[in-house]
Amino acid sequence: MTKCPRILVTGGMGYIGARLVPKLLAAGYSVRVLDAQFFLNGLDQFVDHSQLELVRGDIRNSSIVDRSLLGIETVIHLAAVANDPSFNSDPQVSRAINIDCLPHLMRAAKRVGCRRFIYASSASVYGINDEPVVDENQRCVPVTDYNRYKADGEKILFDLTDSSFETIAVRAATVCGWSPRQRLDLTVNILTASALAHGKITVFGGNQYRPNVHVSDLSRLYTLLVQRESLGPLCGRAINVGYENHTVAEIAMQVKDVVDRYFALNVPIITRASNDVRSYRLDSRLVKHELGFEFVYTIRDAVLEICERWQSGWFKDSADVLTDPRYHNLQNMRSFDWSVASLSGPSC
Repeated sequence: MTKCPRILVTGGMGYIGARLVPKLLAAGYSVRVLDAQFFLNGLDQFVDHSQLELVRGDIRNSSIVDRSLLGIETVIHLAAVANDPSFNSDPQVSRAINIDCLPHLMRAAKRVGCRRFIYASSASVYGINDEPVVDENQRCVPVTDYNRYKADGEKILFDLTDSSFETIAVRAATVCGWSPRQRLDLTVNILTASALAHGKITVFGGNQYRPNVHVSDLSRLYTLLVQRESLGPLCGRAINVGYENHTVAEIAMQVKDVVDRYFALNVPIITRASNDVRSYRLDSRLVKHELGFEFVYTIRDAVLEICERWQSGWFKDSADVLTDPRYHNLQNMRSFDWSVASLSGPSC
């Protein structure tokens, strides 16, 4: 692989992409971003960067996908309808984006000569699990269509693996922390936003275990996967990427501690019943052993980042950050037309 291959990042303007793409640019890579731009653009400050190419297009459109893959050596596929509530708001559209178009995207990448494909899967593929920790050898037991299609995407990709087409799936834990395309519908982030906006932290359930990873660490991991000369024994495999395993109640206590200290408050924690039974603890030792990767950022770092942005006035134009569509994928999804009819070329 060349020292600095051209990289395609699908969904690169999103929550993770807005932190990842700048890291890739800073490392000297030429980056092409394919994004439908349905959400807030997290790359505004980089639009004039000489090594960045922004392509507005939908991954359901095969012609746009084919054109976007030309000259690309590495694909990082982030584009998806993220999380269960957003997925369930329009299952037909969500299926089309999260699984139906993957065979074309992945096969086309291999056909045009891409040498590496990095797929954003999810640790939620493990579903409900009573094991003390879950490593990559654990059987996937997805309990929702969102989880199931993430697992199915891995199978499609791994079947294409050979010596000329390296593949890897990143089973990331729940992501947290600050991003220019901020999301507040993720566990740590929403508990923090609740404390800041409403003066209380509302916990649904509380005993469910949620592994977490800071968006900066996840971006570092993706960058490392691009930089490696070879994926070696990780080729054709899934890897867990999560740092801290805590119950939702424990996360709420960490959020309270940081917010209370930062703003000299005493934020109460209110517990409500929940039918969300997903619970698992993630073993991420493989990325350390095989990649030498060390996690750096904690849940507390994520909470502090959001507190600092709140203090700086970043959210001041929002009447209520807990319902503002800019920060919640579900509300945002309900506000636009998902048709691909206006895009040139046939859809997948």
